[in-house]
Amino acid sequence: MTGGIVALALVLLMMGMVERSVRSIWLADLDEHLVDLGESVAAGLGVGDDDAWITEVSNRTGVRVTLIAPDGLVVADSHEEEAELENHGDRPEVVAALRGEVGQATRLSESSGFAQRYVALPFPGLVVRVSTPTSVIEDRLSDTRRVIAMAGVTVAALAIGLLVLTSRRLVRPLERLAAQAEAVAAGDLTVVPERSSVTELDQMAVALGSIVRDLGGRIDEAEQASSTLEAVLASLPQATLLFSGDDTLVYANPAAGEMLGRVPELLASLVPLQLQEMIRSARSGSVAPQEMEHGLPARWLRAVASRVDDSGRVVLIVSDVTERARLEAMRRDFVANASHELKTPVATAIASAEALQIALSRDDPSAERFAARVSASARHLERLVADLLDLSRLEQESPVLAPVDLGALVVEETEGARQRVEDNGLTLSVETIPVTISGDDAALRTAIRNLIDNAVRHTAAGGSIYVRVGSSDGFAVVDVADTGEGIPTADLDRVFERFYRVDTARSRETGGTGLGLAIVRHVVEGHGGRVSVTSELGQGSTFTVELPLRP
Repeated sequence: MTGGIVALALVLLMMGMVERSVRSIWLADLDEHLVDLGESVAAGLGVGDDDAWITEVSNRTGVRVTLIAPDGLVVADSHEEEAELENHGDRPEVVAALRGEVGQATRLSESSGFAQRYVALPFPGLVVRVSTPTSVIEDRLSDTRRVIAMAGVTVAALAIGLLVLTSRRLVRPLERLAAQAEAVAAGDLTVVPERSSVTELDQMAVALGSIVRDLGGRIDEAEQASSTLEAVLASLPQATLLFSGDDTLVYANPAAGEMLGRVPELLASLVPLQLQEMIRSARSGSVAPQEMEHGLPARWLRAVASRVDDSGRVVLIVSDVTERARLEAMRRDFVANASHELKTPVATAIASAEALQIALSRDDPSAERFAARVSASARHLERLVADLLDLSRLEQESPVLAPVDLGALVVEETEGARQRVEDNGLTLSVETIPVTISGDDAALRTAIRNLIDNAVRHTAAGGSIYVRVGSSDGFAVVDVADTGEGIPTADLDRVFERFYRVDTARSRETGGTGLGLAIVRHVVEGHGGRVSVTSELGQGSTFTVELPLRP
């Protein structure tokens, strides 16, 4: 009798322990499920109609969704009208969520009359609460109770003599299984439930293993989704920042630090200050994109701020448009300069042609002088148009690379210019070695020809020009030096700009178009090289071209 009572007591104890453990496991699973749903609900808020969104989630999952403001007022509910619901500020799960914790509670719902499991999640300016009837756990426990009851009746019917053997066979595995179940409930997903020869215990172990795998899979999916989102945002070239309603930085991708210099923790530390104003304005309504200067050297930034939801969260996206602004400025300058450059020789040609007509009608001997002016203006226009066409072609076409003996090419171009050099009363010296590069022969010839032409035009009679080809540190080096007028230090950084002239009157007098050195720079940079100049007023200038040697 005593043995039977002990056996029955043990069975009842086992049933209680298993039921408690399973209930704890399933309740933890249910809570995890509700937390996932709550986070999914929060992620979708602010995208569209929040009421429609929570109703859709409720219909799809069967849970009840409630949005609660920090003062306890119900903002939205998937099952009831907000106006008919009382203040939820005293609900235990809501109180916990307002403290920044995940609130959990089980009680009878005043609106439905059924026992509900509530999980409340804190978010900036909002509490998202999801709930579901606890009957789902009770339904799942009913089968387990029947299994345990059958095991209890079997154990109670055994002889007292088998009690010790039975206890060893059942109690110890149950204790281990219960301990594993509680470990799972506490968050340890590394547990591997032990299989048992007892069918019921084996079923419980299998069920526990299934729960562990299911929870692990859900956690892995959540982590993978988070890492995917992080990877996408991290790969964006635009700076992306998210500020909460209390002006705290919630998220910033790596581009934000690179573009803004540093990522502030608070809105008040964000620079430039226009970005702060945009975020505050976005909370009260739409704000137009703005462009601003920032940093040293100055860069142009284009910023767009958008409100995420009613909690005051704002996402800020900043793009670097410095290159676009530079190209636009170059385009405007080019159009203005080209128009000006074309206007001068055209006006001169027209005036000279009119004067020529008058002189011819009067048989004036100055007609020849006016005809010479027309011819000179036409030649200048021809050179200007030719340089414009060369520059346009070089910008639109990629260089056709082939092995080029740069030394031989320079010798050919200098010999072709020698007669003009001598006609101007100059001496020309050339020193070369064989160096091979990968380049576009025609483009390189144009660049060398323009460098020599520039030296000839800016060197007075009696001067000299020296051209050298060598190599250094994996680069072919071409130096074109002259003993001409030189370049002021303030102008050295600008001589390669289109239409830039150190002395406008002198350049027009010598027939320069202002495009020669711009063509040189474009050719050299298109070949992966660099061009530079050193100069001293009255002593001459040296232009240096460096191009990568062919392997």
